[in-house]
Amino acid sequence: MTYLDEGGVFQTFIQGEGMTDLAFLWGYLALFVAISLSACAQVLQKLAASRTQPALSTRILPPVLYNPFFLMSLACLGLSMLLWLVVLSILPVSQAYPMMSLGYVLVMLLARYLFKERVAWQRWLGVGLIILGVSCLIGAEA
Repeated sequence: MTYLDEGGVFQTFIQGEGMTDLAFLWGYLALFVAISLSACAQVLQKLAASRTQPALSTRILPPVLYNPFFLMSLACLGLSMLLWLVVLSILPVSQAYPMMSLGYVLVMLLARYLFKERVAWQRWLGVGLIILGVSCLIGAEA
C-alpha cells in the first residue's frame, strides 16, 4: 500500500521507508510490461477469433475456448493484472492509470504491422495526442 507522508515522500506499507528512485523505476518498468502484456493479449485474441470456425458445435464450451491463442491471451491478461497490482503498490493511481492508454497505441501499431490493417491519418493523429498526453503525465509533479 502506497501513501504520501507529511514530507511529500511516497512510502509503502511493505518497505516502511521513503520510496527511492529505484522503486519508481521498477514501478514504471512493471507498468510498461503490464501494458505490453495487455496489448499482446489483444493480438492473441484477434488470432484466436480469426482461426476459430464459427460453425455450430456439439461441444459444451464454444470452440474459441480450446484455441491455444485464446489460452495464451488469458495468460497474458493474468500476468498483466498481477503486474498492475505491483504498479499500484508503487505509483499513484492518478498517474499510472491514464498511462494504460499507451496500450491503444501499441495495439494499433501491432495491428498495422502484424495484420496489415490500414490506419487512417485520423487514428495517427489520435495516437499523437495520446502520446502527448502521456508525456504530460510523466513530467507532472504530484
